[in-house]
Amino acid sequence: MGKVILVASGKGGVGKTTVSANVAAALSEKYRVLVIDGDLDLSNPDLAFGLRNRHVYDLQDLYYRNCTFDDAVLSVPDHPNLSVLFAPLRREVPTVSLLRFLKKLADEKRRHYDYVFIDCPAGIGPTLEVLSDPRYETLIVTTPDRTAISDGERTADYLFRNGSKKVRLIVNRVRPSLIKKSRAPDIDDIIDTTSLQLLGLIPEDVGVICAGNGDTLAFDVPKTRSKRAFSNIALRIAGQSVDLDKFS
Repeated sequence: MGKVILVASGKGGVGKTTVSANVAAALSEKYRVLVIDGDLDLSNPDLAFGLRNRHVYDLQDLYYRNCTFDDAVLSVPDHPNLSVLFAPLRREVPTVSLLRFLKKLADEKRRHYDYVFIDCPAGIGPTLEVLSDPRYETLIVTTPDRTAISDGERTADYLFRNGSKKVRLIVNRVRPSLIKKSRAPDIDDIIDTTSLQLLGLIPEDVGVICAGNGDTLAFDVPKTRSKRAFSNIALRIAGQSVDLDKFS
């Protein structure tokens, strides 16, 4: 039985979808991985995966039975073990109904995939209310700025109050030079504030921006500074012991 992993954040703009896509890509080198877009109103994983305008069917089509699951999912180029299911561009089904369908689908597909990622919208709302589940793991993505950290803490607290048992932290866009100059919170402060186990650190990397603008997964760009970080996070998710990334 595979694992279902929610990827969430308290604040928008912290790189949550980029983290979802690239960690999933790293895991797919050894495992079968499905990514479901759970942001029913602002869908954009197609950009992170380099699949812009390539999908015909989506989650809503599955809900209406307009297609089969195999019709709806797309395989990511150069990643044969990685599949993506997109949210609708124009949602017609009520939010809660479509989220309940998504959850039922994730539970069904965890029998066929080693990992099922659900890329959630930022903040607290109906998505986390419906999807919070003690069987699932949640990854909270934040950046080293106080607003994102505070919102991440509140999101984690909401998840725990709604039944989640395992919630871990990823700090994205880390700039050690700012931390050393006390212009950004240090990692220990972020851990203390959120009270979450740290899963990984991802450095600020212009290569990620260039990859996204070029319809390419950052993980597929050989010299991006973040590639090793994505790989190490994937290894930790798979249960391996890996030292935290060190970069300057």
